[in-house]
Amino acid sequence: MSLYVYCICDESESEAFGGAGGLGGASVRALKFSRVAAVVGDVEDGERVAATGENVSAHNRVCSHALASVTPLPARFGTVVTEARLAEYIAASEAALVSALARVRGCVEMGVKVRDGSVKAKGKRQKAKEESDEAGDEARVEVARAGSGTAFLLAKRREILGDESSKLRAEELAAWLDRGLAGLVRESAVRLRPSESLAVRAAHLVERARAAEYKERVRELSGERPGLQFLTSGPWPPYSFSETEAR
Repeated sequence: MSLYVYCICDESESEAFGGAGGLGGASVRALKFSRVAAVVGDVEDGERVAATGENVSAHNRVCSHALASVTPLPARFGTVVTEARLAEYIAASEAALVSALARVRGCVEMGVKVRDGSVKAKGKRQKAKEESDEAGDEARVEVARAGSGTAFLLAKRREILGDESSKLRAEELAAWLDRGLAGLVRESAVRLRPSESLAVRAAHLVERARAAEYKERVRELSGERPGLQFLTSGPWPPYSFSETEAR
């Protein structure tokens, strides 16, 4: 048999995972090492765990089961190893795992997505599209005169200018959000998504006791940018702040 790894926790906290049902409702147990424990379930040798909604939910269910009392380090979804390989990984990485557990202890992951949902913004995009279409008409005239090579270069130029504008806007928004959450967030993991619908996606490591304060702060910030839509989520196990991958 091989092992499916759900997460890593302090050895002293391993009992918090008792009763959690894993993949397919199978039982879950904690393998204790010197200073950490790996929360695992049995799978057949060579089995690959498909990324279905049911399996992803089971993985999250185990990691979330004890979140009220401990802060686990979630493993990457689909991690299947032999017990010997897991022991090797723990032995080689134990100090780093202990440090990572200390870093997230007492915290949860909160998330916020910032979407462009205003009518005004949509009007601006429509205007930009019309201007782009006009520019495209002019470009097509130039292309007719200059050939296909010019067509490619002109199209590429319009694409680059549009991407740069969206990127700069997303960067400004991310910096503003960071300033607004200063003092409340311990660590951040921000992804810029410069598109028409989604500008910024951020995960934040927040002290468990301040999760409600985080949501209220984001609500207040959303009032400063009425043209944007703010979607908060959490509390979650610290998926974005865990780098456990035993393979």
